[in-house]
Amino acid sequence: MDLPRVVALMPAWNSAPFIEHTLQALAAQTYGNLEILISDDASTDDTVQICARFVASHPQFRLIRQTRRQGWVGNVNALLREARGRHLFFAFHDDPPQPDYVASLAAALESNPRAVLAFSDMELVKAEGRSRQSYTDLDGIADRVERARRVIGKHGPWWVPNRGLFRAEAARRVGGVRRHLAGEYSADLPWLLHLALLGEFVRVPHPLITKVWRKDGLALSWNVTLWQQFGLALACAREIARSGIPVSEQSTLYREAAVREIKGVWWRMASR
Repeated sequence: MDLPRVVALMPAWNSAPFIEHTLQALAAQTYGNLEILISDDASTDDTVQICARFVASHPQFRLIRQTRRQGWVGNVNALLREARGRHLFFAFHDDPPQPDYVASLAAALESNPRAVLAFSDMELVKAEGRSRQSYTDLDGIADRVERARRVIGKHGPWWVPNRGLFRAEAARRVGGVRRHLAGEYSADLPWLLHLALLGEFVRVPHPLITKVWRKDGLALSWNVTLWQQFGLALACAREIARSGIPVSEQSTLYREAAVREIKGVWWRMASR
């Protein structure tokens, strides 16, 4: 039986100390119809040289070189425009997957026609040790408004599904990841919100990918401000509007987003 084409999208930048480990993990995937597409975002270290050597000896890998810095959002969207496959996933340069990662998620996605994304549990590695991250808030939720409410609420490790396999058609409907008034701060949240409005998320309850929490990583570089929270709230509202769901459902989610932001502002002011 022919396997659907899956394309891994790797946005890479200044990752010379660790990217080869992730490249090796992608090369070891058991899935039989996988392309790995790398986009180097004008790195200033040896990242592009490492990737080029790897691509030369692995025919399923392909390398794009950005001539000037695009930023995380720009680099991700360059990959989305270039990819040609039924299913896609973000292969972040410091998140090595287990060998059966793609095969397991592709099977889960193919088995549920209502789903637009399949993801697994994650092993999180920090300086103080390892832990398992499981995002269960969307398990079995068929109602799109309820799914969106839970994504907006950012309950639990909401970012875990962003390491999942998603349908290319759904990505085209979303139109890519977008910057907002506060730049790239949590730009994956509105992206996941829009996907949740398009279809179900399927969780594979096994830790099939590892996230290494680096002190110099993007996630730890944010000094969260009220302006960033405001920009993110507007970005979520934009994706709700763009999803094309009925106005009555949009209104429910706008209220949910507004209440969440008001609570967030109150908490930040009270904790000072």
